[in-house]
Amino acid sequence: MFAEVSQTVYPAFDWQALIAVVAVLVVGVVLLGIEVFVTPGFGVGGIMGLVMLLGGSVGAWLALGPTWGSLIVVATVAVATVLVILGLRSKAAKKRLVLSTEQPKGGGVETSDLDYLIDSEGVAKTDLRPAGIATIGDERIDVVSEGGFVDKETPIKVVAVDGPRVIVARIE
Repeated sequence: MFAEVSQTVYPAFDWQALIAVVAVLVVGVVLLGIEVFVTPGFGVGGIMGLVMLLGGSVGAWLALGPTWGSLIVVATVAVATVLVILGLRSKAAKKRLVLSTEQPKGGGVETSDLDYLIDSEGVAKTDLRPAGIATIGDERIDVVSEGGFVDKETPIKVVAVDGPRVIVARIE
């Protein structure tokens, strides 16, 4: 009955194409929703959802014309954006995206206190441009030169330590 009444009001409009396009878009949004809210990762459901959204948008443009096609593309982008925002705000997404356990001490890369190197002398083992490697005492250390380029095998002295950064100067 709706189709008959609508054909008398809008005789040139293809309501069946609109219903088909909306059905394809709804299935695409449902597949994306399942991918975001239920299954982890980005797999077949997410790819099929994107393909259906793209196909529905192109189908709307071709079957219904540029005006309806543009409206449907804008509506599809808006719905997909809202779905992504809601998905990222969900507890399931937070569980998958945010590390909830603390890394124990000694389990990662830690820098020791290198302040004991200040005023120590050594030799640049690579060209310092301005960063490179030097031997200070018996240790091989990543260093940064204070004054720019320093040739390999040049005597150096540690002038400062800033966290893990060891700053050296050429000995004149």
